[in-house]
Amino acid sequence: MADTLIQRIKGILVGVALGDAMGMPTELWTRQMIKEEFPAGVKKFSKSINKGAIIRDMKAGQITDDTINTIFLIKMLNKYHGEVSVEDYIEQLQEWSADSELAELVSGPSTRKALDLLKKGVPITQTGRFGTTNGAAMKIAPIGIISDYQNLEELVNRVYQICIPTHNTSIAIAGASSVAAAISYTSAGGKDLNQIFELAETAIRLGLKKGYDVATASLIRRLAIVRELVDNKSEEEVMTTLYEVLGTGVETIETIPSVFAIVYLAQGNPLKAAQLSASLGGDTDTIGAISTAICGGIEPINDVQIIQTLETVNQLDFDELAEQLIHFSPYLD
Repeated sequence: MADTLIQRIKGILVGVALGDAMGMPTELWTRQMIKEEFPAGVKKFSKSINKGAIIRDMKAGQITDDTINTIFLIKMLNKYHGEVSVEDYIEQLQEWSADSELAELVSGPSTRKALDLLKKGVPITQTGRFGTTNGAAMKIAPIGIISDYQNLEELVNRVYQICIPTHNTSIAIAGASSVAAAISYTSAGGKDLNQIFELAETAIRLGLKKGYDVATASLIRRLAIVRELVDNKSEEEVMTTLYEVLGTGVETIETIPSVFAIVYLAQGNPLKAAQLSASLGGDTDTIGAISTAICGGIEPINDVQIIQTLETVNQLDFDELAEQLIHFSPYLD
């Protein structure tokens, strides 16, 4: 059955949740710990296992802040008819952080710091100036879905707007822009992995012009490195090099190269991307949420059991979420 725009949008959103939930149990684990617990790699949903740096009690298939923040953006875009309202997003984030026990267990460092600064009365234009982590990229899929990859200036401007309160740094904006560009392309029906890398690089160059400058390695050069790595090394060698050399932590400069390496390794297959990410080590849930979202647009996820588990455990309705976004897609006929 040929995919349609609504199927691709749904595939992206299911991808966010699938990669997030599958990577949840191994978040911030070492590769050695993962190999001890999952000798064949992570292949399916698992409940949280209190073996690593994060102690929590979560169900198999349960999502974390990656998907939760993505849903905040969907609600915001639906409420404001496809326009970005930073104030609305922050209001949702503040309410969740105050009311949810889960928030304390899964929220990232840049977001927590920004919310603390907001409480102290720091202007919103300054609260995100220290945010270099992957919290911008992890939630940005809805911005990609409503944007046109053929107009990257506008796409990056939208990314920048949503980054201002929590991740107002050039590296975080650039990383999130590369993801939004890839999502936009796959939501339009694009499947060419070479084109995805090219779009990501162009979006990064535009994103680096935004926000507060910070000292960082080159994201563009790291993308070139991982592309060459996947072309010339085995899957195990790629995974080991990502973890041991380039890093798979929460910083954007580590997360984004790992994301695109996983997309390339998985050849656009979302389940494969989720499994690889969960088995990688480091920030497995976020790398999984982003890479599997991109792959979910390339190859929409139709596995009924996966979708049913994610919807039941997390009280989600992916059809409804996709419907809330499709009206703002530039690719709607």
